[in-house]
Amino acid sequence: MLEPMAVFELSERWCGWRDLDVIFVAARAAIEAGPFDPPLCEVVFDEEFDPYAVDTLEEAHEHLRRNRVRSMDIVVSPIDEDAARVTLRYAGERLQLSARGFDWDRGRAAYDAAQAVLAGHFGITTFKLPKLPRDTVAETRKRLVIEELEAALENVDSGLEDR
Repeated sequence: MLEPMAVFELSERWCGWRDLDVIFVAARAAIEAGPFDPPLCEVVFDEEFDPYAVDTLEEAHEHLRRNRVRSMDIVVSPIDEDAARVTLRYAGERLQLSARGFDWDRGRAAYDAAQAVLAGHFGITTFKLPKLPRDTVAETRKRLVIEELEAALENVDSGLEDR
């Protein structure tokens, strides 16, 4: 078990969120990437009005299909909840992704996996620039120069060494 160190906190928000199914995909991605094995999961619907809680994403998804909800909080973590906890909070077309804990590696991996799913839904790419394509023109020029030099070397009079 990891020793508690400085606690990390990460957070990001999206407005205009409508696709609740993607939130469940993001929660599953966080569980897998953590890895949170076995995971703890708590989903609370309408906490501010008439709270209803379940312990699995499957139960939560089924409840969501049958009922209209105003808000939903999904909290996933490993057994040691303080190590790394990822929360997906949905209310009024606003979605907040946050992570907290002291196990930076698992917490960051889980957060990044959920963030990638959510950002991909909006068509947002990561901040990492893509690798540039190979410059085949430069490679061809280098190859031609090398071939010319090799041909010139072959045509050098080998009799120069005898003098």
